[in-house]
This record gives sequence, C-alpha cells and structure tokens, in this order.
Amino acid sequence: NKPSSQLGSKITALTDIGHGIGLQVMQAGWTLDAFSRGIELMEGRHEIAQVICQGVIEELRSDPPDSTKVDLRLENLVHCVLPPPGKSERDEELRRFVLFQDKPEAIQKGLVIFANNAEDVFAARSNDSGSGACLDEHLAELFGNMKVGGRCVTLTDIRCHLTSKDDARWYHYESFDSGVGAVSWSPNKSVAVHVLTKISDEWICSNEKLICPPSNVVTEKGTLRTKCLYCEEAPRRQQQRNRRKRKIYSPEDGD
Repeated sequence: NKPSSQLGSKITALTDIGHGIGLQVMQAGWTLDAFSRGIELMEGRHEIAQVICQGVIEELRSDPPDSTKVDLRLENLVHCVLPPPGKSERDEELRRFVLFQDKPEAIQKGLVIFANNAEDVFAARSNDSGSGACLDEHLAELFGNMKVGGRCVTLTDIRCHLTSKDDARWYHYESFDSGVGAVSWSPNKSVAVHVLTKISDEWICSNEKLICPPSNVVTEKGTLRTKCLYCEEAPRRQQQRNRRKRKIYSPEDGD
C-alpha cells in the first residue's frame, strides 16, 4: 500500500468525489485491495466508467478481480448535505455510502476521500443549489464527520471552510507536489496535493479570556461547528469581566 508513505497510515477505503471514467476507483480497489467507491454527476462519464469496469471483469474472467471492492454510482455530492429537489431531508443513505458508515470502524478510520477540485471548480462558481454554500464547503462538512484517522485529499486547499487556523487543533494539514505528469489535464506541470487528517472529534477554543471546555467538531445534525459553543453562550459581561484575567469556563457561569 505505497500511498501510505505520503498520506499517513494504510488506506483501507477510498471515496472519489467525481470519479469520471472510474480509473482511480478501480485501481484502488484492485491494486491496493481497498474498498473503493465513486460518485459522479455527469451521466456520460459514469456510463463509460461502468463499461470499463465490466470490461475489465469480463477480460479477466478466468481470474476476475473482486467486484465487491468497486462501487460506482451516478450521484450528486450536494445531496449528502442538502435535501434533493422535492425532499425535506438530505440523502442519508448516500451520506453513509460516501463516509463508509456501513463498514466497520476500522475501515472508516483508514478512509480517504479524494476530490479533484483543482482551479477552484468546487469553489464559489460551483454553487448552483441556491443554498449559499459551494461544493468545497460540503466537502469540508463531510471531512468533519469522518472518523479520527480519516483523510481528505484535494487539489485546492479547503481549510478556509473549516475552523479558523488559530483553533485548528482537530485536524492536521500537509501538502506535497504531485510531480510532473501526475494528472492528464496538466501533463507538463506538477500540482499541489492538500491532505487533511482528522486527529480529534473535539475542537478547542483559543479564547484568551476563558479556558473553554472542548466543543464537538460537528453538531448533532452533522454540520461543522465553526464557533466555540461556550464562548457563544457565555454572557458578554462575563467576557468583559475577565478581560485582564483568563478564567476556566464553568457551566455555572452562564445565566
């Protein structure tokens, strides 16, 4: 499992957001022996991926690869986070599929979610849902809901959609260059690869006036918590009173 040298621990599962013709999913499933899934919005690309997948299995029918390791679906990433048209709730089954929540925790801890969001294709111009949120924000939410040890690999840094950098103690960030020829759409250039690793389910505030207890990274509804729960709930008079002296927060301090 060679990618572990760059991405940390062994990859046990892969979700490719926008799998295209599916090559990366098939490679991970059949060469790394990792459970591999992909979702693709473009029907034409997905159909090609299905044809290639079935063609490989048929070509190697005397010793076929494990078909259960590869699962490609025609789906919309947005529906993991927001309700599909005509629905009142997000697609929980799709969310479980993407996050491998139907698999044992050991598999989820080694999950890598990959998204080719290069050149800001998942940024502001991707917002066609009317929600005010772009695809990078949805991707950030999914990262927050991963198990500790899970990784999100992107080609555009999505940290601006996470907790502020001063309070970013629940994830680890690193980046490396792909090397020339790593991507077909830019064969003569090296691209930056951004890796986020979840290291905690708790978010620690850096408030200089209060020592707040940890907050959960995500809310009960699975949305990212970007502000300290306790600072938000503490009365303004308390924060002003402790301007000179930092104080350990206690629930009894609230109203």
